[in-house]
Amino acid sequence: MADSESEDQERTIITQLFHLGHSYDDIVGLLSKCHGINISVRTLKRRLKDWGMSRRYLEYDPYLWHNLRMKGILVPRVVVQEMLKEIDPNGVELRKAHKLKRRVYRSLGPKSTWHADGYDKLKPYGFPMHACIDGFSRKVIWLYVTRSNNYPDNIASYYLDAVKQLGGCPRELDTDLGTENGTMAGIHSFFLDDPNSHRYVASPRNQRIECWWSFLRKNWSTWWMNLFKDMIEKAVHTADKLHLECLWFCFAELLQNDLKRVGDSWNTHYIRKSRHDTVAGRPDAIFHLPESYGGIDNLLVPVSQHDMSYAYTHLVQQDEDDEYQEYFRYVLHSLNKKKPEHWREALQMYEELLHIAVNGC
Repeated sequence: MADSESEDQERTIITQLFHLGHSYDDIVGLLSKCHGINISVRTLKRRLKDWGMSRRYLEYDPYLWHNLRMKGILVPRVVVQEMLKEIDPNGVELRKAHKLKRRVYRSLGPKSTWHADGYDKLKPYGFPMHACIDGFSRKVIWLYVTRSNNYPDNIASYYLDAVKQLGGCPRELDTDLGTENGTMAGIHSFFLDDPNSHRYVASPRNQRIECWWSFLRKNWSTWWMNLFKDMIEKAVHTADKLHLECLWFCFAELLQNDLKRVGDSWNTHYIRKSRHDTVAGRPDAIFHLPESYGGIDNLLVPVSQHDMSYAYTHLVQQDEDDEYQEYFRYVLHSLNKKKPEHWREALQMYEELLHIAVNGC
């Protein structure tokens, strides 16, 4: 029985890695390094054949095509291209523009340098965001919609959670000059006992994360911006705290779940080699198997449990919920309803909760 469960678990992992689009060599490497499963490429191909799974399309996946593959839906690339021209002609033109001229980026390997920054395109509607990306692999380390990306303790907590999960911190941390990065910068310098391990750089020089924000704008945030603009034209008053708090209650969790999907998709999509001397491959594979991509492994700097506990306890103040969110939770519970899972449900809930808050019924 135990052997059967182990085989089923192994098949599930292999199937997931296959549908994420990883190459055979990367699947074998990830199985060994991340899951403790050691098989050869030949054995992997034999098992995939027995399970009726084979490579039918090119490795060079556009973003939407990759999202479909993540769900096990295999669609010819040309079909996706034609669909995008029909449903999102503006997005197609933006992706074809290629207006930015980028510097050549140099890094020793994953976990050498992280780049963190805030994103304000949805901030007027109450949804600022913050993210961090690994410089070598371009893997998204964290991606959050936050109550405020100007609040240093929020940003520092994201950094600490990532360090805790990975078991250490990078050798260098780059951020822009914003005051919200001060606590995170201090904690990072404390961990490495080196004030020069953190660098404040101008936004144009923080190219890795700025480039990723451009990707997010083209592929995700524009749709949400248009939705909230439409809501403002009809009834939402962003200058009214009650309206913003109700928006947060109804949409924040939905946005965060959507951002997780975007991050997961980015981390497993294929990045083609370019004239900017970037490393071709999938961010997750490059991050975990740098030796296969010309990088150096084991650059992560270990952080002691004592230092982690001290940072969490003494350097970061945890957010306290406010009365608005408590009130909306109470009303939602009284209505015997759950948080929305779709934007239409969130919009309907926003209108209902705001009506109750204003009129008392």
